[in-house]
Amino acid sequence: EYIALKQRNEIGLIAINTSVFQTIAKIAVEEDEHVVLHDATPFKYPIGCKVVNDQLILTLEIKVDYKVNVNETCSRLQTKIYESIEHMSDYAPDVIDIRVIGFLFE
Repeated sequence: EYIALKQRNEIGLIAINTSVFQTIAKIAVEEDEHVVLHDATPFKYPIGCKVVNDQLILTLEIKVDYKVNVNETCSRLQTKIYESIEHMSDYAPDVIDIRVIGFLFE
């Protein structure tokens, strides 16, 4: 599945595969020391990405360190993912849904 960028030139149209957005979100999660992705299963990846009515929708399943404020951590992660995708692709995601699946007790 691809999403077409709004920038069009005389050569053609640029389209980006949704897996690119998943990879950018994964890197943003890995850079945060208080968050990890939920364990992937053979049939489900913890980062979902789909395009519905020309809107990019990201869904992440994460675990959060039990010592931090969950709301602030998720808000900061949403901002980081949004800014990373916007900076790397010149496309702004419409929805970034973060689901806290569990906590880290280390």
